[in-house]
Amino acid sequence: MKPARAAVWNARAALVYSLGAWTTLGALIYYRRLQKGSTGTENENDPEANQLRKEVHTKEYPFGLTVRTEITYKEVQPPLTQLLRRVVSFFVPDDGPPSEK
Repeated sequence: MKPARAAVWNARAALVYSLGAWTTLGALIYYRRLQKGSTGTENENDPEANQLRKEVHTKEYPFGLTVRTEITYKEVQPPLTQLLRRVVSFFVPDDGPPSEK
């Protein structure tokens, strides 16, 4: 590989790397501010705020077969670190007690 071509390849790789790094950093800052802004502003005693949002889809097939699907959305979502631990624990099993997972 010629030095000029290697320099162009290096510049492109650096651009892709920096774009990914800045995007990740920006998303981290955005979601952290989003979480800080949402805590404490909602009234926990309000029954309308604690209700779950549901979607119900019903589909009828021939011969009287009916399929009903309910999707329930929770307002409180687990932290991102807990979700990542679940994914990692699926691929790398941990021998600890199940209460710590």
